[in-house]
Amino acid sequence: MVLRPIWTRLKQHRAAFGEFSYYMFMFAASFPFVITFNTCVLELLKIRGPSMYPFLNSEKDQTTRKDVVVNFKYNAQYSLQRGMIVTFWNPWSPEVMTVKRIVGLEGDVVKTRSPYPYSTVTIPQGHIWVEGDGGEHSLDSNYYGPISTNLIIGKVTHLVWPLHRAGRVRWEEYADKIRNQK
Repeated sequence: MVLRPIWTRLKQHRAAFGEFSYYMFMFAASFPFVITFNTCVLELLKIRGPSMYPFLNSEKDQTTRKDVVVNFKYNAQYSLQRGMIVTFWNPWSPEVMTVKRIVGLEGDVVKTRSPYPYSTVTIPQGHIWVEGDGGEHSLDSNYYGPISTNLIIGKVTHLVWPLHRAGRVRWEEYADKIRNQK
């Protein structure tokens, strides 16, 4: 007898198992794919807090709904550019995911803000400088210094919700407007 995959045999003998059992098996069989896709490729992420205001959560004072974005995780640590919005593990609380804009890449000299102890910093190899668009309302590299690129989880590529602002995140438009370039 030729061995066939179990789902092919189930499909042929659907009547014996019943429609409900067949669909339950197919639903359960899709879990590994969905979990792997969500862990390694992309996920939907809800943005909370004012640190990326006005670019994200621009309606924070008018509504309680949060922006939903696509977080593209595949090869996230590579091809980083100034102006990109990235997600990363917070250096102070490693269980917390944080969303910020890249302000400086390795080798850049960046002007810092308070409470960073120095007025300028040179970004070391394998690190980036991130800041929130919200200015003083953001816990960013001005608090914890340059972050390692190994902490980066993903790149924010699309805005999904609210629908009237949905579309691709055009980070390139912000690369020239970053105040910290020296």
